[in-house]
Amino acid sequence: MIEKTNWIDFDPSDKTPADRQFLLSQLVVPRPIAMVSTIGEDGVLNIAPMSYFLPITGSPMLVGVTMGLREDGEPKHTFLNSSHTGDFVINITTENLSEEIEIVAIESPHSVNEYELASWTPSESEKIKSPGITEARARLECEIREVVKLGETGVPFGEVNFVIAEVVWATYSEEIVNERGRIDPLLLEPIGRLGLRSFISAGEKAVFSLERISWDEYQSSLNSD
Repeated sequence: MIEKTNWIDFDPSDKTPADRQFLLSQLVVPRPIAMVSTIGEDGVLNIAPMSYFLPITGSPMLVGVTMGLREDGEPKHTFLNSSHTGDFVINITTENLSEEIEIVAIESPHSVNEYELASWTPSESEKIKSPGITEARARLECEIREVVKLGETGVPFGEVNFVIAEVVWATYSEEIVNERGRIDPLLLEPIGRLGLRSFISAGEKAVFSLERISWDEYQSSLNSD
């Protein structure tokens, strides 16, 4: 029998939602980041990195993305936009996009175009309204098929919308294809989310860290320049 003297017990019933989410995000690693791009009802373009997503089936080609609440308790702009259009693009988060991850993660006002914040270029999609990111090495055009509401309503780190979407088109760069005609993860250089502010790359960078900043801090940094 294993001695428990060096083990730490975690009882979810006496922890806050943030504590529970924190534990999950520290142990369920690495997580593939969905860099989701959408367009709002007013035409404003939005990009947000969702900390994880998953493939569900190949027929139909379904993926699942969890979209929670903003820090102010309101739905994320990504969810509002995609609910309006019925679609979104998952841009695969790769090493060439890594330095801008926390820039587009800022909870900026709805009127802000995150493409401009990150200096990325919109790319017109083939089958859906939402644009992709030109700089992304691979893009999945997704149409929403079902939204499942989960968690404790109105509670940050509690309420989420589990969005199930069908990939209706995919496009990727020839640069990530090996001599056998297959996507090579080492050429793709995907970025995964670890705990705290840490990330991991399948490329040469391996593990690296990024600081989370607020919208006000970001604005102050621009003014100081």
